[in-house]
This record gives sequence, structure tokens and C-alpha cells, in this order.
Amino acid sequence: MTARTAKQRIFLGTEADAALRRKRVAIVGLGATGSVQASWLARAGVGHLTVIDRDFVELSNLQRQILYVEADLGQLKAEAAAKRLSEAHSGIELKPVVADLTSGNARELLSGFDLICDGTDNFEARFLINDVAILTGTPWIYAGAIGGEGVVWPLNPPHTPCLRCLIEEPPAGGDVDTCDSAGVLGPTVGIIGSWAAMEAIKVLTGKPPHGDLARFDFWNDERQFLKSPKSRCRFCTGKVTEFLDARWSLKASALCGLEGVQIRVNPPGKLDLAALKQRLETRTHSPWKQAGLMLKGREGEDEITLFADGRALVHGPMTPERARSWYTEVVGC
Repeated sequence: MTARTAKQRIFLGTEADAALRRKRVAIVGLGATGSVQASWLARAGVGHLTVIDRDFVELSNLQRQILYVEADLGQLKAEAAAKRLSEAHSGIELKPVVADLTSGNARELLSGFDLICDGTDNFEARFLINDVAILTGTPWIYAGAIGGEGVVWPLNPPHTPCLRCLIEEPPAGGDVDTCDSAGVLGPTVGIIGSWAAMEAIKVLTGKPPHGDLARFDFWNDERQFLKSPKSRCRFCTGKVTEFLDARWSLKASALCGLEGVQIRVNPPGKLDLAALKQRLETRTHSPWKQAGLMLKGREGEDEITLFADGRALVHGPMTPERARSWYTEVVGC
């Protein structure tokens, strides 16, 4: 351990370097920015990393998600990431969690950490993280990237503003670009993820992080440091956690930029994939393949993936309305 972090220890000092070994960090989302943050924190020797992601590795991920290689295609990101991180540093504790962050599980999944790192690609998850931070006092780091630009903002309400002090409500669907609509460059997420990891190391070693929201447009050579709001919103001052308190059971929504539907359940369940495999093969008269926590097959023109926690992805012409109906017919709700 001493030899591994010797150069880091010279800079941080012995006490700060040793403190990292006692810290527990949750990383929510193991895509582009999450991959980078996880890599740096594992190599820095953070004692425990819980890595949370709901998706599996696809070919289009490899352009920018540095934890994965072609051999990981089709594997669940949380499990593949934990394997790659343990290869980089076998001396830290790694806990992969395959889950969709919802109001039904966020408290449980994100409790007991010294820091939460945002590697997500959607505002719903970020507002849930913000609510957990408000409720528990856990610091977190907001990070996002798209195209050639990105933002990083360390937050620790009530000592700092919360996300809702700046953005009161999540942007409506279609109001903001995504990687599917605007694309993204690999170096962009590399720099943003590394900046976020730097702020994480500051927090974990007791150094105050950068207080401003840092915004970079690398493609157009622009940078901004936006001062935090001086006033606090009613959510963090009153510990109002609307997103954590929201209750819903089933959502079916069109995939952004792709033909298909995502089905989410709240709270997450525990499907008997073996029993569903038999049911679906009888229903569709075609083979379905079970691999770990996933079950894949086809019904008509649609390719369907069911996850053990109850989620489903449909790639094909099926509408959200039909997908919801299909799910309740086959799985129940």
C-alpha cells in the first residue's frame, strides 16, 4: 500500500493519504464520467467503493467509457466495472450494485457514505441524490458532460447550496440535449470525470472543494466559474425531499434518440427469471436467453431485455402504451 500511493502521499501528506483508506464512496452511474471517477478513486486507494448502475455494456459505450473493453460487451456495467477496478487495485473493498435508482431504494442504497459521486446521465437521478444529501448531510459532486462541454459542482447542503437552489425542477424531456441527441467526445468526459475525482479527493481528505459551478466548453475554448446562489432554497432549508417521497409503481417511456421503450418499476422488485423464461418461450414460440441478472428474447419485431430488479428495455416499434400493457400481461405489476 505504501509503495502504491508513494507519489500521492508526497503531495497529500501521510495523514491525508491514510485517511482515504477509511473513506466510503458511492458512485451512481458507471457510464462516461462515472467510469473516470471510479478509476481515479480506486487507484487513489479509497477504502470502499459502492458502484451502482442499471445498464449493461454496449458497443457504443466503448468510445468514451474507459472502464470497459470489448470482452465486457453484454455484461452488466456494475459487475464489469468492479472486476476492472479490482484488477487496478485489489486492496480496496468493492461492492457492485445492479439497480435503477428510484424513490423506493435511494435511501437504502445511498446511506452510510462519506461522499456520493454523480456519474448519472439524467436529472431524475441527480435530484434523488440531492434529496439524500439534504436528508443525511452527505456531500456529493454533480458532474455532467455532453458534446464538447461539461460541468462539475461539489455540493454539501446545508453548508453549501443544493442543486435545487440553482435548478428548482428537472428540465422537461426534450428541453435539454443528451448524448443521444447531441453526441459527446471521449476527452470531454475524461476531463470532467477527472475534475470531479479531484474534487472528491479534496472532500475525502478534508480540503474544501471548489465552491463554484465550473463549466467548460473545451471545443470552443471557453470556461466559466459560476458563483453559487447566496440564498438557500426552501427544499434544503426545510429538508423537503419531494423526489425521495414520490410514489409510483410503473413507468414506460420512449428511449431518448432510439426506437424503443424503457420500463421502470418502483420500488424495484425481484423477478424469477427462470420462470419468466419458460412463460415467454411458450408465449412467443422462440428461445429466450438468461444470463445472470438479465433475460433476453424477442416478441415479434421487438427485442426485449428483462432485468431481475423488474426493469425492462424494449428495442423496436412497440409504443410506451403497448409496452406497459405487455409488461402487466407478462410480468404483472
